[in-house]
Amino acid sequence: MRIEHQCPRCGAPVLLEETDRLLTCDFCKTRLYMQPRDYFRYSFAPADPFLEHVIYVPYWRFRGIHFSCRTSGVMNGILDKTFLAIESKHFTQTLGLRPQTLKLRFVQPADNARFIPPGIPFEKSFVEAKRDVTYETVTVHETRFVRRGTQGDYTEVPITRKELREERIYHEAFVADTMSLIYTPMFVRNGRFHDAVLNEPIFEGPPVYESFPYEVFSGGWAVDFLPTLCPECGWDTIAERDSCVLFCNTCNSAWGTDGQGLKRVAFRTAPSEKVPEGSVRRYLPFWRIRVDLEGLKLDCYADLVRLGNLPRVMRPSWEEPPFFFWTPAFRMTPAVYRRMSKQFTIANVSGEFDDRLPDAPIQSVNLTAQDALDSLTTIMADLAINKKKILPLLPDIKMTLREALLVLFPVTETDHEYIQPDIKCSFLKNALEQGKNI
Repeated sequence: MRIEHQCPRCGAPVLLEETDRLLTCDFCKTRLYMQPRDYFRYSFAPADPFLEHVIYVPYWRFRGIHFSCRTSGVMNGILDKTFLAIESKHFTQTLGLRPQTLKLRFVQPADNARFIPPGIPFEKSFVEAKRDVTYETVTVHETRFVRRGTQGDYTEVPITRKELREERIYHEAFVADTMSLIYTPMFVRNGRFHDAVLNEPIFEGPPVYESFPYEVFSGGWAVDFLPTLCPECGWDTIAERDSCVLFCNTCNSAWGTDGQGLKRVAFRTAPSEKVPEGSVRRYLPFWRIRVDLEGLKLDCYADLVRLGNLPRVMRPSWEEPPFFFWTPAFRMTPAVYRRMSKQFTIANVSGEFDDRLPDAPIQSVNLTAQDALDSLTTIMADLAINKKKILPLLPDIKMTLREALLVLFPVTETDHEYIQPDIKCSFLKNALEQGKNI
């Protein structure tokens, strides 16, 4: 989804992606951090720019990584949905491919523009599974060994049978999710609503006109543009266009947003004995999360070893808390995200960390600590060896964030993958490229 906007400083056109949080103007070189008051509001431009008395109809849009823990195991995918935000049988219930094919713009004040307020508040239940339990018929393939005669050899006989399988959803989670409101323009002609993008009536048949409450542009809808200067020293921070954490090499600090400006983010840099200092070309950020857990005992690393039946020789020191989860702080494909979270959590990274920012480039931090917290129940279910016992417990498990630390790990780089030799894990570079589209 692409958004057209004007630079707040010089007025030059700027083209943004939906995941962008930094506005960079190629003309005046201004860099500003975009922060909505609640959520981003976009609109399509009418085909006729001189059209008067335009009415904008609201649609909710949700996009993000979807994890679900169900009877058959842990599933993942990407959701991209739009649905009508008002009660009406005459407007289309979805925008279809329009957000992917047309350019949008931030909602701005305009003369004679009326907005229909969303009558249906956004809830995660709109994008979650509608039924907790489903039944499906599956084909099961088996092989039986049949003996030929009393002295003959055994032969393999394939057998196919039908089986009714119950599929129960125990938990759903969303990571890297973005929720926004998209207004599509309409106008009324001869008592009938017309699509202002196609200039066609949206309802065939007798004229239909529904009366809705209207509102005009509100100041609370505006997007705040924050300077990307370090609040501590005033120097330029380092960040990419989709970053949610900004780094300052001058005063050695990291900054994130809390809805009211920039605030400090705790970070550390992990040393490496297996990565020569001169060969480090990139650092990857990970969230180290500590939570208060209710509904399941997972206070120390020994509890994780027992939960996952890990091939480890138990040590007395592992019985002592605290226990930390580890998740990537950057967007990547869902399957690789799960695997990296499991590998880093099982690795039980410990030791002294450096409190200085590294000299090498840092991968953009575009997943927040809240995203990491939202994924922990899924990661925990993925780690458990006895899923039949753990999955029914998931609805009653509650997690409260206690500590979040951003840790930067050095990686070596090949033509196709990144490798972290201390953890003994790697992933393909295209997982990062595909993650930029989420």
